[in-house]
Amino acid sequence: MNHWQRKYFWSISLMTGEAWEMENNLIFLYPGQGSHYRGMGYDIYESFPEARNIFDRADGHLDFSLRRLCFEGPDEELNSDLNAQLAVYTISCAITEVLRAHRIEPLITSGYSSGFYAAAYAAGCFDFTDGLDLVKRAGEILLDEGGNFDGCMAVIFGLSGEQTELICRRSGTVQVAIRNTSRQIIVSGLRSSVSKAMEIACAEGALDAYFLAAETAYHSILMANSSLRFHTHLNTINVASPRVPLLSYSSLDLVTDGEKLKKTMADQLSSPVLWVDVIKKLRLNDNFIFIEVGPGSVIYRTVRWIDRTIEAMITDKVKTIETIIEKFVKKPGCWR
Repeated sequence: MNHWQRKYFWSISLMTGEAWEMENNLIFLYPGQGSHYRGMGYDIYESFPEARNIFDRADGHLDFSLRRLCFEGPDEELNSDLNAQLAVYTISCAITEVLRAHRIEPLITSGYSSGFYAAAYAAGCFDFTDGLDLVKRAGEILLDEGGNFDGCMAVIFGLSGEQTELICRRSGTVQVAIRNTSRQIIVSGLRSSVSKAMEIACAEGALDAYFLAAETAYHSILMANSSLRFHTHLNTINVASPRVPLLSYSSLDLVTDGEKLKKTMADQLSSPVLWVDVIKKLRLNDNFIFIEVGPGSVIYRTVRWIDRTIEAMITDKVKTIETIIEKFVKKPGCWR
């Protein structure tokens, strides 16, 4: 089955909710900021030439050594939003290339927040360094716009998305930004409004609520101008149509061509991450295997919380990558 046939059958599946039998059963999911940690990717870099190539290209393209930052820190630099986004993108692309070298590729892909850029890279929409530039430019625009107000994000545990939405409406300029699981909700907005929402949530039964280490109010209406600015930038570059079905985390639609990809990437800067809905939409067949392609296991854990019957795997270390290679190279099931 070629990639056009796969896109066609997957489109029919998403529209009808009917699972088609397909030769490839792998869904690649890409993490975003928050999955990073000092030392990530070191063993992968040492073990796989494909990963070394990606890291070396990043170092040659940027004005600093991203490889050294990932492997050695310091933490305060790695934890800055833009550096973390660049680092996670690079490691995710490096792991993608390792899997690709073993002819392991996805049936469909999607990404969580800034992880969408690595998902688009995996779908063949742009070159690695072009994607690095996109991550950098989007991050710069967001931080620049965020300098115009005192914004932040917080996570609320134990209340439903609907309950949290109602609380936000009573709290001012704050909204649900990310639905990680049915009862782990991230809100985003003005700091005073976020604080009020956290206070009300705890008073009305939330198990916990705390601020996140985010430098601004991502995925909120406060970032509407960021979307406009990024779309203007995207209109100056070329991106390819996905050769692997690529699912938007905000519209829940497949990205079908380069122009739609530009609009999707821009719109997503100020749109919520409907992660629970993404996982449910992709859950069309008991045989599908969800693979988190990138550092950490944040996506793996959210998938398991959303639906514990889903088989999910991680690629955080050489050992976990070798497990995937052993499972899918020696057995039929991945697209070749």
